[in-house]
Amino acid sequence: MLKIGQISDIHIGNGEELVQGIDVCANFLKALNSDSMQNLDLLVLSGDLAENSQAAAYKHVASLLKDYKVPVCIIPGNHDDLNIMRKYFDLESKIHGDRCYYRYDLGGRTIFFLDSGCGNVSQDQLTWLQEEASKIKGEVILFMHHPPCFCGHRFMDLRYHLENMVEVQEVLAGIKNLTHIYAGHYHHQFEVNMGRQIVHVAPATQFQIDPNVPYFNLKSAAPGWQLIEWGEKFLETTVYFE
Repeated sequence: MLKIGQISDIHIGNGEELVQGIDVCANFLKALNSDSMQNLDLLVLSGDLAENSQAAAYKHVASLLKDYKVPVCIIPGNHDDLNIMRKYFDLESKIHGDRCYYRYDLGGRTIFFLDSGCGNVSQDQLTWLQEEASKIKGEVILFMHHPPCFCGHRFMDLRYHLENMVEVQEVLAGIKNLTHIYAGHYHHQFEVNMGRQIVHVAPATQFQIDPNVPYFNLKSAAPGWQLIEWGEKFLETTVYFE
């Protein structure tokens, strides 16, 4: 069984400073060091590592992960700058043009990562994903920053949804060995059925946004994160909050 931890929307500011009055560094450490995130096989940081693409934010995260015991996979979010990120994380082989997307094989399983940091998923990525997934016999999973669907979050669905959602959905629907898709970005937990596929949206470690109103309203300053347990004949996702 693979045990994968997902942390999303960390939004570190200029080093260890507070961001919007919240100790986002402490929130990130609460997730990273929680009992539920011990003995992982893989840690995924699914975008928005920084609040405003500050180099000090990436330097801070990189310093915390320097001696981390398991592999870490990272993708950018809409608050990130890939050209700055690549100076602090091992991303060179994963960057194609101006996007960071890749396949990661672990324990006989295949995990795909797409880059929606610019607000969309490029056609090159979609074509690549179709071709790579077709080479795999077993089930695969996918991580991306933006959910590939509306989630019932009135504020985020209205203002910050994935721009080419329909195009992405059409491609994902054609990948028969993809059932579970993992995202972040919405600062709230969701599990959305998208046809035969399930989209698991992780809460943020920065804060949670009220999904019931069409304007920004802070719901909670407590961090959340997600744990994925992937066995031979099962895949279970559990959400945790501080």
